[in-house]
Amino acid sequence: MKTRVLIADDHKILRQSLFILLQQEGDIDVVGEAGTGSEALEAVQRLKPDVAILDISLPQLSGLDVAAHMRQVAPDVRVIILTMHKGEEFVARAFRERVQGYVLKDNALEELLRAIRVVRSGGTYVSPDIAGHVVAGFVENYGQGRERDILSPREREIVELLASGQNNREIADLLSLSLKTVETHRANIMRKLGLRGMRDLVLYAVRNRIIEP
Repeated sequence: MKTRVLIADDHKILRQSLFILLQQEGDIDVVGEAGTGSEALEAVQRLKPDVAILDISLPQLSGLDVAAHMRQVAPDVRVIILTMHKGEEFVARAFRERVQGYVLKDNALEELLRAIRVVRSGGTYVSPDIAGHVVAGFVENYGQGRERDILSPREREIVELLASGQNNREIADLLSLSLKTVETHRANIMRKLGLRGMRDLVLYAVRNRIIEP
């Protein structure tokens, strides 16, 4: 099944070039284009793409504003930010809005193809040139106000193992616990910290020095 993609960029030539190049890929179908943030938001709701590619500098609504609105009206659509901005504040806000990809226009086509496939499969893609900004900026500011002491010693141990890549069964074996007990601990951890998934948990573990980045 092809990945349905929407492209939103206010530069018509770039937008059309990406349309042509992406459409040549056998596993991608470009279902729409938009030149403004308002058009992008309307198109997302109408066309229901799998992936929305958003330029940060869209008129009317920025790409980050569109991403924020999409969390409410189209939460299942994966979002890739396509931009020239490398600044820490842009990267930080993008991931606060829970985008799944952040791609620089410097190497747009090559990275964009990779990013589309990664986020479509449930992963997160960040251009290598700005990966350091994610750690230095977003991770530092993420989840301010949370106290790591709300976790019990056992829960902190499980956070460390989860963030290090262990699955529930492996943790159960390592700690001599039942699988059900580990699953209960994991659910309690996510609830206590207000986390939504493994990416959030890893970022929490890094910020609180439970693991090293």
